[in-house]
Amino acid sequence: MWLWFSKLGSPRWFYELSGKWLPWLYAAMVVFMAVGLTWALLFVPADYQQGETIRIMYVHVPVASISLACFPLMAVAGTITLVWRMKLADMVAKCVAPIGAWFSGLALLSGAIWGEPIWGVWWTWDARLTSMLIQFFLFIGVIALRSAIESQDAAAKACAILAIVGAINVPIIKYSVEWWNTLHQPASRISMDPMAPNPPEIWVPLLIMIAGVYLFFIITLLLRTRNEILVRERRSKWVQDLVRKG
Repeated sequence: MWLWFSKLGSPRWFYELSGKWLPWLYAAMVVFMAVGLTWALLFVPADYQQGETIRIMYVHVPVASISLACFPLMAVAGTITLVWRMKLADMVAKCVAPIGAWFSGLALLSGAIWGEPIWGVWWTWDARLTSMLIQFFLFIGVIALRSAIESQDAAAKACAILAIVGAINVPIIKYSVEWWNTLHQPASRISMDPMAPNPPEIWVPLLIMIAGVYLFFIITLLLRTRNEILVRERRSKWVQDLVRKG
């Protein structure tokens, strides 16, 4: 296990292994996204209360889910950076931040588009929305902090600490609808009963879409990390050999 962990920390080994994963991940993403989108847009029935606007859920829920996963991932990578000083962990943490910012922004935007016809407002200082907005600014703060510090090692440590502290906001976002009286509805329960409010014909395509968007996230993170490896390791012999081979 420790041998595998140490190998995973090698930028060269990660670069070579991720290159083998990418074609399979691309294929899986295309399948899941095609099936999920087709099912959600063409075959999911209109909701008895929300009508056709329910289809926004198949974008909003996946991107919101990933936006919540990004900060814990940065916190874990930051902890590994601080404890084991693993270069690859800091590369991953750096690459996650802008992806997390984009997904948080998309979650806020899609939520506003969904909320306006249902709630009658584009924005309200609801606990869930406000805590999600704070997360978006935390992502921007991590990106700005790394850009402001010239020393790569100092930037890695500072961003790791901010990521670990900022991860506290994730459970606040998750449980805000339970801790406070909010406009945002709580998480819906899934059921195998076809007569339930959320029968399989509603949540199965949602799970497929979540899988497809997660695959998109993984692919984006791998591509950004591979590019960061090439930038940081550009003086290494294996990168120079790779460049010469074209």
